[in-house]
Amino acid sequence: MTGLAWAFFRRDAAIALSYRSAFIAGLIGNVLLLGIFYYIGQLIAPGENPALKPYGGSYLAFMLVGLALTDCVGVSLTTFGSQIREGQLTGTLEATLLSPVPLTLILLFSSLWAYFFSALRFLLYMIVGSALYGVHLGQADLPAALVIFALTVVSFAGIGIGWASMILLVKRGETILTTISVIVILVSGVVFPRTLMPGWVQQLAELVPLTPALEGMRLALLRGDGLLELSDTLLRLTMFAVVFLALGLSTFTAAVALSKRTGSLVEY
Repeated sequence: MTGLAWAFFRRDAAIALSYRSAFIAGLIGNVLLLGIFYYIGQLIAPGENPALKPYGGSYLAFMLVGLALTDCVGVSLTTFGSQIREGQLTGTLEATLLSPVPLTLILLFSSLWAYFFSALRFLLYMIVGSALYGVHLGQADLPAALVIFALTVVSFAGIGIGWASMILLVKRGETILTTISVIVILVSGVVFPRTLMPGWVQQLAELVPLTPALEGMRLALLRGDGLLELSDTLLRLTMFAVVFLALGLSTFTAAVALSKRTGSLVEY
């Protein structure tokens, strides 16, 4: 099984790296995006906004963590559905289902490069933010940050697999996913502290796994909180991960069975 996972990873890495211009342009775009938020952050003096005080007072640092973590969330939400949609359009989905390897494992293995590159971009955000834009990460607790990153990936992987189930059945739905993503970004506090929003929105945000993920990642990287200090956040994220992954896998299994029964796999 490990050999198969490595084979998928090497294949996807070779495909991505074969388009060198797009690969390099994407990395440069990430760096330039940080520059935009750097100058936006200059409009807010450090420590001026009390909502930013728990995170050190710097809006750029606050936004940097939000942007980096949301990038990996986007991968979890879209990569599985994209694989299903590509298989439908190219006519390879039915053949894939006939292979001895379960489709769920194929989806997971095919996402390894996307997750690796997302983690690489996360690291790039942190390095560039620290080296070029003065974000202070010297007291970051890396073990806590890694655990939060992993739990966030698993939580949203479950949601992404569930979304792939919808793609399998209804074929399209990008606008729905975009709308949901915007709502999640808005209420969970990616670009501004959620404490600035109305109370009912803050309560709604508690139902979104990105909310504790952002809170925990910011406290781990910007304040140095460790696993013990973040135990409540880690417990919440673990619960989200278990529930959403179980729901996603069971929903996907049911969608595959229904598609086989109705003969809709070849439709696109």
